[in-house]
Amino acid sequence: MAEHRNQRRIFLAAVTVAVSLCSPPADLLRAQERRAIQGIWSTTFTAPDHPEWKIEDHFCQIACPPIAGQHLRSLLANPANDTRSLQELAQETTRVANQYVAQLMTDAARERRARYDPAADPAIRCEPPGLITLVLAPLPIAIEVHDDKVIIHHDHWNTVRAIRITDQSTPSVAASTRLGSSTARFEGSTLIVESRNVAGFTSAAVTTTDGTRIVERYAASSNGARLNLELIIDDPASYREPLVLAQSRVRTPDEKILDIPPCEAISGKP
Repeated sequence: MAEHRNQRRIFLAAVTVAVSLCSPPADLLRAQERRAIQGIWSTTFTAPDHPEWKIEDHFCQIACPPIAGQHLRSLLANPANDTRSLQELAQETTRVANQYVAQLMTDAARERRARYDPAADPAIRCEPPGLITLVLAPLPIAIEVHDDKVIIHHDHWNTVRAIRITDQSTPSVAASTRLGSSTARFEGSTLIVESRNVAGFTSAAVTTTDGTRIVERYAASSNGARLNLELIIDDPASYREPLVLAQSRVRTPDEKILDIPPCEAISGKP
C-alpha cells in the first residue's frame, strides 16, 4: 500500500512538472497581452481606404461622444433612413453630439467657449498643443510597451511621451502644465494613461480649466486591427460630469512617423 501511494505521488509530481513546462509563465502571458496595442495606428484622415473602417468611422475623424456614435449607427440600421443622404445623417449626428456636450457644460465653460477666437489659437503662433488636442489629433501615433514605461510617439508636432507604468496615480498637487503629469497602467490588454494637473485650454469644441484630469483608455480589437480610444475629461469647473469622447484607429505597419520640426509640419516652412 505504501509503495502504491509513493508511485501515485511520483506520478502527480511528474504531471505537475509537465503542465508547468507547457504553460507559459504569468509574466510572459502578461507581456504578450500588453503587446496587443503596440504598433503604428492611423485614423481615416491618413488611411481612408483601410478595409477595417465602417461607414460611421468616416463621420467622426477626430472624436465623438459615444452617444453620437450610437445615434449614427441606429440611423444607418433603420430602413426608414434609406432615402436620406449620408450628409443629412451626419449633420443630425453632429447636432446630437453638440447637444450632449452643451448639456454637460457649466455656465462658466459656455462663456469661455463663446469668447474663443480661432485667430488667437496657439497653433497659429506655432505653440505646442495641449494634451487633449495632441491625443485627438488625426495624424498617426506609434505605441511601444516596455517593462517600466509606455512610449507614445505622436506624429502631430512630433511629440514623444514616455509614461511610467505604475499602479500609483500622480498626486494632484503639482502646478498645471501643458501635458500634465502622467502615469500608465494596464487592465488586461487595455492601456490606461492618467494625466493630472493638465493646464486649461479652449477650442471651438472643448474648454477646460487648470488642474483638469485626463484619462486615455486604449484597447485593441480581438483581431488586432483596430485601436479604440476612450478619452475622459474630468473637470468639474467645466463639465457637470466627465466628458467622454471616442476615437478609432487602424493598424498601419507601413506608415511612418515623420521626424519634421513642428512649425515646418504646420506651415510647410522651416
